[in-house]
Amino acid sequence: MLLIRKMDCFGQLILVTCMLLSMPFLYFVGVKTGLIILGCWQLISALFNTYCFIDTGYKKPIIIYWGLWIAELGLSFLELQFENTLSNDYTTAIFWITIGAAVFIAGYYLRIYYGLINLLFLRNELDGLTKSKH
Repeated sequence: MLLIRKMDCFGQLILVTCMLLSMPFLYFVGVKTGLIILGCWQLISALFNTYCFIDTGYKKPIIIYWGLWIAELGLSFLELQFENTLSNDYTTAIFWITIGAAVFIAGYYLRIYYGLINLLFLRNELDGLTKSKH
């Protein structure tokens, strides 16, 4: 299972790298598309790994992640709901706030996910050492 988590984490890092490398060619179209793909990927990853986060003592960081994600979803819904009634300046400001928040949330999830993987790796190493002594 640890190998699958490592592949998941490094796949997300590769996607982030591709997003950043596409900026000179695709400008923000590549970044926005990458953020949508990365956001969906991280949402699925977080759904599958929430129990492991809680079980290993990462309860507070994963709750913070879910809170940020719900706030981001609410802000995006607010922007879409009032797109025609608010002035263009307000909707543009809300749009860029949601983009910045999405980048922050993606980085935050990658950081806590990498910490979880390192913790699970160390636990496996310690389990192997203690079992070999018997």
